[in-house]
Amino acid sequence: MEVHHHSHTSRKKWTHYFWEFLMLFLAVFCGFLAENQREHFIEHQREKEFMNSMLSDLRSDTAKSNSVHQTFSIVVQHIDSLIPLLQGEMAPSEKALNIYQHTVYLNYYNKWSYSDRTINQLKNSGNFRLVRNKKVSDMIMDYDGYVRNFVESMQNSYILPQWTNLNEKGMEIFKSSVFRKFFLSFYGENAPLQLPPPPYFLTTDNNKIQQFINICEQYAVAAEWFNINVKKAKSMAEKLDSTIRKEYHLK
Repeated sequence: MEVHHHSHTSRKKWTHYFWEFLMLFLAVFCGFLAENQREHFIEHQREKEFMNSMLSDLRSDTAKSNSVHQTFSIVVQHIDSLIPLLQGEMAPSEKALNIYQHTVYLNYYNKWSYSDRTINQLKNSGNFRLVRNKKVSDMIMDYDGYVRNFVESMQNSYILPQWTNLNEKGMEIFKSSVFRKFFLSFYGENAPLQLPPPPYFLTTDNNKIQQFINICEQYAVAAEWFNINVKKAKSMAEKLDSTIRKEYHLK
């Protein structure tokens, strides 16, 4: 009868298991660090993409600010020239051409269009956390709040109703054919202002004219106030633009 001897492997020391655990832990930990670093890199790239998009929006806002400010400045200038003509001792029909030359510009209106694409993306999708620069983040929120509350809101609730009222009251005094022919010049026909056949006005009633003058004054105040807010928004946009370029090293 043969006797078989079972071979016995030597028992591993606890240090062997410790090193196995340590190597496994380090592998997992290094993988975690690599993944975390990759996520940080991706988020940083997205942050820079948002900032580049923000710069594009700010350039658009600045251009719109210039255009809006110029439009309302022109309107106020024509109101200031028109009012003395309506208040003079001469009957309005005797200076009809000068009156209409200023009145046609009261139809001008330039709507502020807020370029809020990037800001909405940051707010609505929870991506504001990607803007790690607190200074930039605070400036973006301040700018957004100012534009919405002091430019957009004022335009919709104050400027537009005043402009509508001004034109409605003007239609009770002035003939629309003059405005229609004058605005043909904006479509390449270069049509000079032409007076209608006499009588030049629908009415020369002093009460209606005085009411119209009062509305002109109100609209001039509103337009000047609005321009102050637009100028402030432009200044904030320019400062935000400069800060983003500096903080993110963008051209």
